[in-house]
Amino acid sequence: MAKVTKHVFAEKSAHLQTDTAPLQRVSDRYAAGLENAIGQLAGQSFVVASEKIRFMDFGKWANSLESFSSLSVFRILPLRGSIILRLDEAMINSLINVYFGGAFGPAVVRNKDGFRDSELQLIERLGQLLTELICDYFSDYGSMKPALQRHETSVSYITGHDPKEQVMSQSFRITASEDMSWPVELLYSADAAESVMEFVQNKSAETPVASDPEWQQQWFNNLQQIHLPLRTILAQPTMRLPELFEMKPGDIIPITPGVKPPLFVANHKFATGTLGEKNGCAAFKIEHMEQGDVR
Repeated sequence: MAKVTKHVFAEKSAHLQTDTAPLQRVSDRYAAGLENAIGQLAGQSFVVASEKIRFMDFGKWANSLESFSSLSVFRILPLRGSIILRLDEAMINSLINVYFGGAFGPAVVRNKDGFRDSELQLIERLGQLLTELICDYFSDYGSMKPALQRHETSVSYITGHDPKEQVMSQSFRITASEDMSWPVELLYSADAAESVMEFVQNKSAETPVASDPEWQQQWFNNLQQIHLPLRTILAQPTMRLPELFEMKPGDIIPITPGVKPPLFVANHKFATGTLGEKNGCAAFKIEHMEQGDVR
């Protein structure tokens, strides 16, 4: 009788925690860009320092947070997984006045269980600014695009993470003065951490896929069914404002057709030509095609 051996399926390996140097270089450059971006937003000089990239359990990270924070969940396409942008409440409080034209100063402490509309507007602006900025610094490795998913005020509302999931923290410290300093953190889920590490180490190149003749033929057939609107402008007369106000039904506007009127595809100039007649109908003869793509 054959001996039965127990087979152990391979487990997903831990992230490459030993080779974070490429991502750390991105962090250092991002800190400089963050310093400039936040400074322009607030009209105030800041010093931004990047901290060492860390790996930890999601549960441990969640337990270290304040009960109330700004947590924006987003993705960086085409990478896998999600990222959390954590902004400190004190930072929002300190920037809110200057964002709406007031003076920059320390945060006004107040008890609250949610952000006001004005604060949410600032958070949205910061989220857009900081996520687009990180994509700019990743652009050396390939094209990326941020996609915001949702905003939460408590980690208890963040779902989809196991407490023992290994996440990666990319943290920064923004300092305005000795007594004004705030953390900014990008927390990568396990999938996002693995994906971004592969990306910056140039391991994410896609394997070329053989073309599918049937799909290409179907695509070509569908392309033939696309209809685009064409239009031309015969003339563009002008009129003074008082004359326009005095107009009434029956008035006649003299029109002089253009020598070479333009032809538009949708809203984009495609060609120029001359007007004429063909088969008893008014017609347009193309004499010059515009150079470049029709976008």
